[in-house]
Amino acid sequence: MAQGIYKIINVVNNKFYVGSAVDFTARKRRHWWALRNQRHANKHLQSAWNKYGEQSFTFVIVEELEVGTDILAAETVWLKEHVGKEYCYNLGTEAIAFTRGWSGEKNPMWGKTFKHTAEAKAKISNASKARIQSEEEKAKRRESMKGHFVATETKLKISAAVSGEKNGNYGKPRTQAFKDKVSKVVVVTAPNGEKYVYYSITELRKALNITPTTANRALKSGKQLTRGPYTGWVFKYK
Repeated sequence: MAQGIYKIINVVNNKFYVGSAVDFTARKRRHWWALRNQRHANKHLQSAWNKYGEQSFTFVIVEELEVGTDILAAETVWLKEHVGKEYCYNLGTEAIAFTRGWSGEKNPMWGKTFKHTAEAKAKISNASKARIQSEEEKAKRRESMKGHFVATETKLKISAAVSGEKNGNYGKPRTQAFKDKVSKVVVVTAPNGEKYVYYSITELRKALNITPTTANRALKSGKQLTRGPYTGWVFKYK
């Protein structure tokens, strides 16, 4: 069973809620139940859910942690980095323990701060710092990923803009092998564990601005790239 850090991302504006879990499937189920029933403890996330609709939110695993790791301390590192920023829905900078029936005041830890030892905090902080790229590198990555999270309506507009005779390949026959290749779903994993999903090789290349040779080489090996701007990244078919 995987455990670690996850994000609930609003694909319309890229804002997110970050949390930790020992069971990602169960945690997503609890979040979605609370949001659907207007009972989520985070008022900002609930408000956004009500405004944009369930279809605008996705649950993404961004960091897997080894069994025995203090995941609440790890979550606190993420919270301290992002809480207070315009793009983050979270309210507090200290992680708290959630239990069954955790939503709102039913949670016995509601409103309480979960305390960690200084030693645990130092270990998690140092480990996380080693994985977190510099602000400049993160800014470049965010820029390259802008094309990844696109709302459905926007995707339709883009599709219409390049369809039919507006497409340079309009009327040109494509082999079935080519169609199968470009339509495969690709999962890209960054050095810090964040995962990004692309629904074709074409979408992948455009989002990351890489050549067909680089994309094909990375997908064929399935191993970390050893050179170039995406050193340490892994590209795999889903």
